[in-house]
Amino acid sequence: MALTSIVVGCDLSSSSDLALERAIALAEMHKARIVLVNAQANDAPIAEVDNKMLAQLGEVSAAVRVEEARQLADRLVLIQARGVATEIVSRVGPADDILIAAAAEFAAELIVLGSHGLTGISRLLLGSVAAGTIRSSTCDVLVCRGPSTRAAFQRPLVATDFSEASTKALQHAARICSPGAPMDVIHAWQLPAGSWGATLLGQARFPWSTVRDAVLAGARSQADKLLAEHGKIGNPLNIELVQGPSATVITHAAEKNGHDLIAVGAHGHRGVRRLLLGSVAESTIRHSPCSVLDVHGEHQHAK
Repeated sequence: MALTSIVVGCDLSSSSDLALERAIALAEMHKARIVLVNAQANDAPIAEVDNKMLAQLGEVSAAVRVEEARQLADRLVLIQARGVATEIVSRVGPADDILIAAAAEFAAELIVLGSHGLTGISRLLLGSVAAGTIRSSTCDVLVCRGPSTRAAFQRPLVATDFSEASTKALQHAARICSPGAPMDVIHAWQLPAGSWGATLLGQARFPWSTVRDAVLAGARSQADKLLAEHGKIGNPLNIELVQGPSATVITHAAEKNGHDLIAVGAHGHRGVRRLLLGSVAESTIRHSPCSVLDVHGEHQHAK
C-alpha cells in the first residue's frame, strides 16, 4: 500500500515545518508527490473604515502576500533538493476546506498537519483547522507532534477494538513506519455496564470475576486472531490488553513507553461516518504526547 500523494498543510509556522519534515521522509520512502497547501486569509474590505485606513491595510496585505510567496518558494526549493516531486496550492479560504479539496484534487492518501500541542495543558488545544480536517477528511490525517525529524516513525502504537476500522489503522500505520519497526498494539477493555453492582451483592451471590474472565477470554481470542491474520505485514506485532477507558489507556501507554506515533481508526464500532467531538479518536489526538495517525475509511480514490 504505497503512498502516491501527500498533502501538507503549510501556514509557515514552526509547527507546520515539523509536519513538512515528516512528510518529506514519507515521500522519499514511497517515492510520493508532496502537495504543499497554503490557505490565505480573505482580505475583504472592512465596513466603516475610511479610505486612508483601507489603503494602509491593503499595503500591509500586499506585503504579507509577498513574504508568504517568498517563504513558500524557500520551502519548495528545500523539498525539490531532496528529489521529491512537489506541487504548491495557495488559495483564499478556510484552511480545512482547502486541504480537503486539495486531497481530493490530487488523489492524496494522506494529509499531514502540524500541532502546537506539545506538553501539559497545551495538548488540549487541538486547532480548529486540525479538528475540521479530521472530521471531514475522507483520507488519513497525520497530526504531527514531537521533535523535528526527517524520518519514518520508529515506535508505533496502534489502538484496536478489533473492528474493521482499527484493522485498517494497523495496516496504514505500517506504511508510514520504518520497515521492520516493531508495532505495539493495545486494546483497552472494560467490564460491561452494570458489573459494578455485583460488588454490592458480594462475591458469593454474584461472582463478578467470572464476567471479568469472560471479557478477557474474548479479548485474548480476538488478539490471537489478529496476530494470525496480520502477523506477516512486515513488522513484528506485540498485543497488550489493558483495563480502562480507551483514550486514557492509549495515551498513557504512549507516554510511558516512548512511542512516537499512535494510530487510531476514526470510527471503530460506533459506525458514524465522521469523527464526533468527544470520541476516542479525537480525545486521543487532544491528549497524545506524540504524533497521531487518524485512519479513515478506504481511500475514496483507491482502485
